[in-house]
Amino acid sequence: MEGPLQTSIHVCHEYGQWMSQLPEKLWDIPLYNLALPGSHDTMTYCLDKNSGVSGNELKLVKFLNKCMPCIVHPIIMKWSTTQVLTVTEQLEAGVRYLDFRIAHKANDPSMNLYFVHMVYTTVTVQDILWEVLSWLETHPQEVVILACRNFDGLTKKLHCHLIACIKEIFQCKLCPRNNLSCCNLCLLACILLLCISEESSLHLPVRYL
Repeated sequence: MEGPLQTSIHVCHEYGQWMSQLPEKLWDIPLYNLALPGSHDTMTYCLDKNSGVSGNELKLVKFLNKCMPCIVHPIIMKWSTTQVLTVTEQLEAGVRYLDFRIAHKANDPSMNLYFVHMVYTTVTVQDILWEVLSWLETHPQEVVILACRNFDGLTKKLHCHLIACIKEIFQCKLCPRNNLSCCNLCLLACILLLCISEESSLHLPVRYL
């Protein structure tokens, strides 16, 4: 017998192409006037159970987790997990606004960036960006907004690295600011809209959203 999760995964595939099926009368409406389905803390389905608490959390939380990890850490994991579907499954379910909380692990000498919600994810930001690109390439008339925020532990060098990765992966799929009507978006294949939070000290050029 299938559980609720398996049932929801099967049903969600019906919404993978919903933007391409919008009625023609909506094509000229600016995207910001459409209600787009989104997911909160998109990447919390793959939090690392062995991860320490992120550097941006309260000192009390870190202290309790250090003193009573067997009790506190499971509570943190349960509270932090807001999603069960993978990013691809969320996109297939119709989600078009992805909430990416990006961070760099403290004392990590590498340039690897992760997602965070109290604890870090098992996957890197770069891996997920490639996964989103792969989905876009098979859904040429869909639009995805990436809301990148938090940037815990990111130096200017790491910000530049993040932007370089985004440009390298998505290239011409980054949507210019002046092409935000549904009509333009449906005619241009595999468009990606990028939204970097004002919290970031470094942004993409103004020609991108």
